[in-house]
Amino acid sequence: MDDSLDLEKLQSHSEPLSPTVESIGFTFTNQLSPMLKSPLNSLNSNGSIPTSIEGKKEDDMFSFFNPVKRKKARSNITKTTSSFVAKIIQNDNLTKILANRQNEDTYLFFNSGRTFCWTDLTKPKEPLSRVIFTKAHPICHDVNQLTRSCDHLDVIIGFSSGDIIWFDPLCNKYDRLNKQGVINNSSVTMVRWMPGSENLFMASYSDGSIIIYDKEKDDQSFTASTGNEEERFRVSRPSKNAKHNPVSHWQVSKKSVTAFAFSPDCQHVAIVSVDGCLRIIDFVQETLYDTYSSYFGGLLCVCWSPDGRYVLTGGQDDLVTIWAFREQRIVARCQGHQSWVTGVSFDPWRCDERNYRFGSVGEDTKLLLWDFSVSALHKPKSPGSHRRASLASQSHATTVALRRNIVEHELTKNTVHPCLPRSEVAILQPVMAKSIDSDPLCSITFREDSIITTCRKGHIKFWIRPS
Repeated sequence: MDDSLDLEKLQSHSEPLSPTVESIGFTFTNQLSPMLKSPLNSLNSNGSIPTSIEGKKEDDMFSFFNPVKRKKARSNITKTTSSFVAKIIQNDNLTKILANRQNEDTYLFFNSGRTFCWTDLTKPKEPLSRVIFTKAHPICHDVNQLTRSCDHLDVIIGFSSGDIIWFDPLCNKYDRLNKQGVINNSSVTMVRWMPGSENLFMASYSDGSIIIYDKEKDDQSFTASTGNEEERFRVSRPSKNAKHNPVSHWQVSKKSVTAFAFSPDCQHVAIVSVDGCLRIIDFVQETLYDTYSSYFGGLLCVCWSPDGRYVLTGGQDDLVTIWAFREQRIVARCQGHQSWVTGVSFDPWRCDERNYRFGSVGEDTKLLLWDFSVSALHKPKSPGSHRRASLASQSHATTVALRRNIVEHELTKNTVHPCLPRSEVAILQPVMAKSIDSDPLCSITFREDSIITTCRKGHIKFWIRPS
């Protein structure tokens, strides 16, 4: 890869990251384009994003496609008297910049320290606006790609206090949800808009819960139902026609949920947590399908392959692990990092039906690239156990073949998969490994022309792909 474009610290002030913030979070949005360009994005004949949710009954939990009258955030952040917001600093030429923007303009949102920044990607050192908060650190955020337009952006920001802000930077209006932790007072660890929804978003918390909110609804004090302590997944909901948040409450783990990712079929969500488990949940039916365990330690990051066939996880075992979603099994463990793996991502411009490219970053400051195809994977052989390994391999292949025939139609629900020993799992080595920073790395994102990495100190680096 070519030398990177190091954006240094994008914020003009020198405030270090708080100990409660382990990463710099960032989001891109192409302001006027209908969706980010990707070779694997496809549309239905009517121009909508394909989804398996279409056609669900109206009384299902998530009626994503019912027409709604869009509500706007109520409070003006430039005039707010709230003690939660310290101040907003806007670019002196913001009005002129917005008036002259082009369709291809790309905006970058990022949070670092107590600051949430909005900048033009071509001029990262001249932020369009910076919002500085007083009582909590912004931990994560997300932009609704469905509702964005030339005069409207829906951004949600999760905080260390449990608060969530719904913010439109184009008009500087905002609303505050879960104010003072009225629903959940633990730290938000991730927020994401629900696929296909203008109003609903999902937030994970450090107490092991996940809550689904409606930005149109006000909050009300809520107590989740208590069930059997051995329950692996518990759902609590207010009454069907409740006018307040939360829409739904999931108790997923007894330890912090660290990350989650929605599947390309817009029906499943992969969730990882400090307890070392990967859980696959049908979020439309609110049903737990699979629970997998890491080799050891907690899991910190997760993503889906562009075709939805595989899930990647990384964590405290220094491994990237590949899981087969439909076959409900582990595929391979990827060895190459020398410390915790903090970010994983597939490269959709280097994936096809047989071969997959993905990348990972970790606290060892390394960026690793990996190539894999299932047909090329081989299980390790231990001395003196060739016959046993062969029999096990044959038995496993038969089981997988039978399972494949079954699960093409229906997945097995609520299945707990034991952690397999090293002798039974294929090992994958990276095709490239390079230390790219002096500080622990936090995330990796692939774009058509570049690879983007972030580090704990607050640097965002763009690595230009070879032409």
